[in-house]
Amino acid sequence: MKKKGIGIISLILIIIIAIVAGIKIKQNHDENAVQEIQPVKVSSKTVPTFFFHGWGSSWHAEDTMAQAIKRAGATNTIVRVNVNKKGHARLIGKIKKNAKNPLVEVNFSDNKLTNSQYNGQYANAYDSTGARYVKNAIDLVRNKYHYSKINIVAHSMGNLEVASYIKLNAGKKNFPQIDHLVAMAGHYDGIIGICGWGCGGGILLNAAANDPRIKATAAITMYDMPHVGAWGYFDKGTADERYQNKKQIAEQRTKEYGTGKFAKAGGCFEYPAR
Repeated sequence: MKKKGIGIISLILIIIIAIVAGIKIKQNHDENAVQEIQPVKVSSKTVPTFFFHGWGSSWHAEDTMAQAIKRAGATNTIVRVNVNKKGHARLIGKIKKNAKNPLVEVNFSDNKLTNSQYNGQYANAYDSTGARYVKNAIDLVRNKYHYSKINIVAHSMGNLEVASYIKLNAGKKNFPQIDHLVAMAGHYDGIIGICGWGCGGGILLNAAANDPRIKATAAITMYDMPHVGAWGYFDKGTADERYQNKKQIAEQRTKEYGTGKFAKAGGCFEYPAR
């Protein structure tokens, strides 16, 4: 009888353990379940979307995305703006009246900003040259078709050029309203020469804060900029280059510590008062 009682108790314990385990398994399944993404209905507007490519790239990098958007039926118009090394912009294609979500692929001939005298300070290149290229491309389309609102999609270095464009032009009379701003692979961990030395933060997000009319900003980053700053892209920096780079950073940090003031070299500014 005693053995029978022990057997019943053991059976009950086994059942309880099984129930608890089943609940735990279900919880884990629910937690790890892939959430189904519901399709988003795209509204038809005549607001153009400008695409800006990254360093050493061209409009070809933008075209795959643009063509996919067109195949999905979200647009019926794709045009291109070529900006030469002198900053002159030329429109290729035509946007018809009431075009559905027109896309503008921007191509920079000076895709490495070699025309800029930045002397190691890339921030100077974005402010002096990159921002001008962006402005000329946008102004060409806006002046021809009289758009007051635009969207912007930028990749890598294109984000920095767009950030400088916004920083230098936001608040001016003819500055367009940017409805949506999508930044892919942006330099949001900080970059030498911008926002002081490794201060981090969203360069483009800071720029976007200057214009409260921007409805939405999406930032996607893949770069480890502190690592790039120390080792160079693809770890190709030589030992001497890495030494000089670290020496320069150390000297700047020492200076800032002594003065109590942090340097801002283009691309970094105070948030506007709300």
